Amino acid sequence: MGQLFKVLSLAPRGIRHKLTMAFALMSVIPMLVCGYLIIYYIFPTVEDLGDVSVIFVTTIALVLMGFYLAKKIIYPIIEITTHAKVIAEGNSLGKVLEVKGEDEIGELSGSLNRLSSRLKENMSELRSYGEQIKQINMEINKKVFALSSLLQIGNLITTACDLDEIFGLIVEKVSQLEVDAGAFVMLLEEDSDQLTMRAQTNIKNEKLNSIKIKSGQGALGRVCQNSRPLVIDMQRRPKVMEEELVELLQAKNIVALPITCSGKVIGILGAGNNIDNFLFSDDEIELIGVFAKQVAVAIENEMLLRKTEELTVKDELTGLYNESYIRSRLDEEIKRAVSYQRPCSFIVIELNNFGHYRDVSGKTTAEKALKKIAQTLRESTSEIDKIARFSDHQFAVILPERNKQQTSNLAENILKEIRRFSLGKERVDPLAALTVSGGISSAPIDGTTSVELINKALYYIEQAKAKGVSDG
Repeated sequence: MGQLFKVLSLAPRGIRHKLTMAFALMSVIPMLVCGYLIIYYIFPTVEDLGDVSVIFVTTIALVLMGFYLAKKIIYPIIEITTHAKVIAEGNSLGKVLEVKGEDEIGELSGSLNRLSSRLKENMSELRSYGEQIKQINMEINKKVFALSSLLQIGNLITTACDLDEIFGLIVEKVSQLEVDAGAFVMLLEEDSDQLTMRAQTNIKNEKLNSIKIKSGQGALGRVCQNSRPLVIDMQRRPKVMEEELVELLQAKNIVALPITCSGKVIGILGAGNNIDNFLFSDDEIELIGVFAKQVAVAIENEMLLRKTEELTVKDELTGLYNESYIRSRLDEEIKRAVSYQRPCSFIVIELNNFGHYRDVSGKTTAEKALKKIAQTLRESTSEIDKIARFSDHQFAVILPERNKQQTSNLAENILKEIRRFSLGKERVDPLAALTVSGGISSAPIDGTTSVELINKALYYIEQAKAKGVSDG
């Protein structure tokens, strides 16, 4: 029986019903019992009904007061319970529970409000941390990509690839830093001081390839002249907005950085995109600046390679002087001959069908023939004479202190000595035979500069070929 009453007393699921039943059991029912006793046992013996009325009214007032106090306890608890359930579900963290009081219920309400506020702040911080972590991951990925790209570009530079190929790779890598971005490289022409396009990607404007911008003219020209970056995005908009530039590059956001080589601006590396509300970060601008330095490194490397070639005076295969050296030395010998009124002559010996001979006989045989001819030239000339491999199939000799007749005799002897080699005539194919022709010139009869003497000797060779005067 006790277990049955226990089950029945816990049957209602809401605290409202439980508190109501508890209040009824503790106050209303005893009052009803008291009323019953008063009516049946006290009223018959009491003559003055006024006292009874006072007792009855007091009883009713006490009952109503009990209900009021029960409501003041029950409803705040219900509101707190509902609010706690909403917080547990993660909703309405910003809502304030308006239950006031200095008792335990008021303290519970205040604690719940503080808990809600703290949870809201924590959630906001977590979202902020999430965005920061996402941004950091993006920056890390960009820098890893940039490092990989720089290594790839560096490999191209060290292998002495063509500059346009290197520039093409650089603009491709810069364009991949942002979604659907374009990039370009413009360099200054030395003779005209104008920016011309050398490489571009993802810019759908055909005019861009043929455009020329004078240094100091327009936004890009000012970047080149002032050596200052140009940045156009949601926050940085120049006072003088170059709408023509935006239309030219077809981008809302643009960054253009100067390319500096040996302390001098030689061009511009730029990038642009059409992302709304976009902002170029300092790290991203710095990253593009690193690619701009790679452009400068590639150009400096090309210049050093050219200087190295100019400083090299010997041909690797034959050990003779090369063309650049012999041209400069010929100028010096001509000046000396003119100053001291002494003769100076020049010989060019040409292998007429060297390309075909090399194809038929093979590269090794062709190289042996070149070395044999170089040895013959050394043995036929003196120490003051200068011998060079003038091109792939030509040799040249500078002959100081020899006039044209002496030079002509020496050239005939050299050609005869070379013809003794046979050089492929033993082959069945007559076209595989290596034939030679020669031309001579002297200063000042045929010219007073190296260009004039060289051109004159080549002219005589062409004349000899036309007349069929060769050893063929």
